[in-house]
Amino acid sequence: MKKTGNSAALVFPGATGWRVRLPTGQTTSVQALDEAAATLPTGASIHLALPCNAAVLERMTLPSINRDELTGMVTLQLEKTLPYGVEEVSTDFDVIKQGENESTLISVAANHARLDQLCEPLKAKAFVPEKVTLYAQHVAASCPVDETILCIWPEDGQAIVAICEHGKLGYAQILPSTDPVDVSTELPGVLLRAEMEGVPTDFRRIRLEQGCGGLRDQLSALLRKPVEVFSFDAPLPEPATNLVPSTWLAEMRRLESSGRLKGRLQMAAIIYLLVIAGACLYLAWLKRSRDNLDRQIAETRPLVEFQTSRQAKWQDLSPALEPTRYTVEILNILFNNRPSSEVKFTTFEFKPREFSVEVEAPESQHWTEFTERLRKDPELATFKIDSPAPKFLQDNKAVQFKVYGKL
Repeated sequence: MKKTGNSAALVFPGATGWRVRLPTGQTTSVQALDEAAATLPTGASIHLALPCNAAVLERMTLPSINRDELTGMVTLQLEKTLPYGVEEVSTDFDVIKQGENESTLISVAANHARLDQLCEPLKAKAFVPEKVTLYAQHVAASCPVDETILCIWPEDGQAIVAICEHGKLGYAQILPSTDPVDVSTELPGVLLRAEMEGVPTDFRRIRLEQGCGGLRDQLSALLRKPVEVFSFDAPLPEPATNLVPSTWLAEMRRLESSGRLKGRLQMAAIIYLLVIAGACLYLAWLKRSRDNLDRQIAETRPLVEFQTSRQAKWQDLSPALEPTRYTVEILNILFNNRPSSEVKFTTFEFKPREFSVEVEAPESQHWTEFTERLRKDPELATFKIDSPAPKFLQDNKAVQFKVYGKL
């Protein structure tokens, strides 16, 4: 049996709603993904296992055993069968078996818009899944590689019927009800359709999730095969497929960058507080050791106040006197840090202590590169650079975003 991953929290479909398994092994049932987000520890890595109704499965037999060639063939096949363009989906495939010159595989496709809508509650809490799989493939990966097994489990009020071959998902069908009578009535038709598609139906045994345990006697009598029960609470192996959209990878890099910046600022604050604490202890020691400390402070206070007032006045005048704070100089620095000539400025606003610029770029990568360059530019070291998540334009590739700089 394959090893299970335990370094990330797994969010997967349950009999009703969702289930969350933390790296510690604790499993919780929730009704919606916003509730799932509330159970996750801050900064946790997330794996999302999709229900069958959130993906398109297609079994294929293709004349090649080379994975690169298979990738191209699968893409061509999906262009013919998917109801939307292949650029609008994340796809991956798992090879079930191979002969000398051909491969039988199952492809999985998930629409980007559907994924974005589904995961919005997680992303709103800064949890961007680093891996997206199909839960049916987790179930299949837990099956022995030398057997063909029929697996049935509930997903949000529906029954999933899957045939697993060689530890891989070979076929899956959604039934609208988990009622034992309904499932027993529809199961023969499902198996007949699977056999007509070339899926082996001579399975050795049946695996039922305990939420469908009421089917045990009916299936044993109907199919005359041994039946075993498994639980959602038991960890299942991770499949090799990953359906994470490329845009999510950029968002994860942005969150990681923001996290590093926050960590640096927190460390600077701690160091600053330690310095202040040390200064206070030093002053206390001076007060005990010198009887004339009050007199010295009184003598130096006018000078300190004078210096403070002069410094404040300099801060007010520096935008007009310091060349690096000129409006045109700031704009020139921004212009020189563009990662590409295709990055366009649409609006620029400047105030004595802050500036903002609205930008349009042909791809989201430019947003990350541009903001990183600004944060690293020594001429902008006195400014805190911030940039909210970009907005995708109508082509779903070009982005529009805004960059802020504050002293």
